Amino acid sequence: MAMTDVRRTPAHLLLASMVPVLVNPVAAMERLDDAALSQIQGQSGITLEMELNLSADRLSYYDDGKGVHLEGVRVGSSRGDESGAFHRIKVDIGADASLNLDYLVEDRRIEFSDIRLAGAPGVGMGGLFFDHSLQGTLRIHQGGAVGGNGYTFDTAYTMTGGRLGYRTNGNSVFLDDITMDVQALGVTLDVVGDSLQLVSPEVNGAWSVGAIRYSNQPGDYGQTLPSYGGVQGNYQLSSVTDIRAGGRSGEGLRLDNETTIHTASFIYLDDGNSLALRDITGNYRIQDLRLDVSEDRRGRPAVALTLGGLQGNLNIGSIEVGSSGRSFGSLNLSFLLEDQIFSGRTYRNELYLQGGGHPDAGPQGLRMATEWSLRLADLSYTEDGNRVIFSGLQSWGSGDVTVNVTRNEVRNGTRFYDGLRIGFEGLEAGYRINGLRVGNDDAPLQGGTELLLALGFYPAYEFELDGHITLGAGGASGEGLTINSDIQIRDGKAAVIAAPYDEGNGEVAHKGLWLTEMSYDGHIRDMTLDVTEEGLAIATGESWSTMDIGNVRVGTKSDGASMGRLRIQKYQAGSTTLVRPGGAGDVCVGGSGSTEGACAASGGQWETRGSEGVTIDMAQVLARAEGDDKKNALMWESNRAVDGQGRPINNTGMQLLVNDIYTSDGGDFDGDGVDDNRFGIRTELSVDVYQTRVTKKEDGPDAQGVTGNRGDEKIMSPGSAAGYRYVANPGPGDIANRPLGFAVKADTRFKELSINNIDLIHPVGGAQTVVYGAKFQNVDIRANLTATPIP
Repeated sequence: MAMTDVRRTPAHLLLASMVPVLVNPVAAMERLDDAALSQIQGQSGITLEMELNLSADRLSYYDDGKGVHLEGVRVGSSRGDESGAFHRIKVDIGADASLNLDYLVEDRRIEFSDIRLAGAPGVGMGGLFFDHSLQGTLRIHQGGAVGGNGYTFDTAYTMTGGRLGYRTNGNSVFLDDITMDVQALGVTLDVVGDSLQLVSPEVNGAWSVGAIRYSNQPGDYGQTLPSYGGVQGNYQLSSVTDIRAGGRSGEGLRLDNETTIHTASFIYLDDGNSLALRDITGNYRIQDLRLDVSEDRRGRPAVALTLGGLQGNLNIGSIEVGSSGRSFGSLNLSFLLEDQIFSGRTYRNELYLQGGGHPDAGPQGLRMATEWSLRLADLSYTEDGNRVIFSGLQSWGSGDVTVNVTRNEVRNGTRFYDGLRIGFEGLEAGYRINGLRVGNDDAPLQGGTELLLALGFYPAYEFELDGHITLGAGGASGEGLTINSDIQIRDGKAAVIAAPYDEGNGEVAHKGLWLTEMSYDGHIRDMTLDVTEEGLAIATGESWSTMDIGNVRVGTKSDGASMGRLRIQKYQAGSTTLVRPGGAGDVCVGGSGSTEGACAASGGQWETRGSEGVTIDMAQVLARAEGDDKKNALMWESNRAVDGQGRPINNTGMQLLVNDIYTSDGGDFDGDGVDDNRFGIRTELSVDVYQTRVTKKEDGPDAQGVTGNRGDEKIMSPGSAAGYRYVANPGPGDIANRPLGFAVKADTRFKELSINNIDLIHPVGGAQTVVYGAKFQNVDIRANLTATPIP
């Protein structure tokens, strides 16, 4: 271990500077020279000044004989030379015997080049570096929260010039230009039973990150580097933390924590445009979190984080985007993570940190063997005072997740891209939603989750996943994100429409319309994501995928009746999506007219759906085929032969192939000899939570025993046994209590959609073309749907 120029240090860093000495008892201790002694002043207190430059080849932690090693440790100047970081501390003893420290730290870097685990030679987790300057105060006096044997702390500090980075194989992603102001008053530290208890009754902070940057050149941290954007926020919270000795087995550490978020905000900035989460409140409780140096279930050395339980609630009062300050609405999430049995297997919440990452990316990276169990969560969305709840969300899974910072190259046959690469290896996972509730937590379960299919979200999904998503710095222009990904899914089971899996009397077979025995191979190139003045803008350079569905089943996912095999291929180039705040606004349902009077005159119903909500503008540009993998096509196969176990054999039945589907603008308007293809299929999808008119379809009692006549309106009535009643001629008070619905307004248009050929394919006779070509022109389809409880 080498220690150089250790002359002056602030008290709050004495522990950090002493650790390398303590772990190496043969390190020499040198007497301060006259020049150093001259910097110590004693008037009303003591002032210490020093320039710290400390280095250590390795700093190790051992747990039950297993070690974690921080290699290439250095504390010194952030300038990158051999100079030290300036420290000054003023020490004073108050009249109440408190210890008062005023400190200043300038231009300091704390870094280590790698994290390695004993038993895993040749690979590491990567290195970290942290540049910063600090100025603050710390007051310590005796007496904690439970007696005189503890301590109470009051602290406040300002951090400037911060930079926090993660490096693997010479590439780095780092937070640049970090500033932070923190004040924590009345923090107490006590020994309570067998635990060390830290109570923070009031912690206030504000922080900002000027930019999140990417570099593929070691030591390059310039302002001209591409940026993911910046983030900033503030918070006020209180917490109680108990720390005990003992891991999940043998030595280690146990942590229990309760935190209340009194207020907070989080803002993402992209070229001056913001995506803001405001008025955040909530609470969470961590139970029995253990830290061990151990092995994962496959015997690989790892730092193990295992959780007994995590329960909490998070409220986001407003989600705003763009320059207008308009809001999507608010979100609430309640969640419980703890052990649970899914599909006959017990899932736990465990994370095993290992070195290496993707094996072809180089020796440094992070591998996380993970398992999770989200036993129950409810996610609610409220806009214009109306609330819809995605109830009974559950999720489970296990597998490996890798993290590397990579550059644009091919290494050992694997294609990498500039950015932060998140990889998936053998990830087996699933989720399901019980249904929707509208209005409140006690409202009846209903369908409607299938309305999210337009966003690529299934009500239930189980799958095995491999592949990666690489997040690059820079959007379509300036700051933002660039995304490249390759995803492969095996043995997928996705519900298109699903009934509740638990209606209140215990879990039942999950029935619906299922896509089973599904494989998926999807690729995205140069997708950009930017926050603009209008909203969240997504543009895709190129994307292609193949989804092969072994059986489309009605009933359960395992043995429902099969409608045959379906293969869907997609190929798009230049598609765009804009997610903006504000829903449908004023709508004429069942008629036409831009005013309430005109709508009523046409027989329609005028609805004012408010200023909040979500609108998604999509332009899907379907490109012409460029081979068997890159094309838009739909194939249906039925009457397949079966094997000895009764399972259908693909490519043994009759197939209907709709081949090479593509869009066009209907002419060559730019004179390049090829028909233009920029308009694509344009869809405006507006989503609101809104009251709607629901009428009875038959005379007599319904499934809940509520009686009414055909055509009567359903009116919500909390005093009624079923929570509603039927009214023949509703008045204004009744209309105000119409049931809430999940309302979707859609408008889809295209100039020209072409199909190159439609074939019938016999397993013996081969393909016969039925239609040699078809074109659909100038199509405009409008729909207005509302999902409401139907007894």
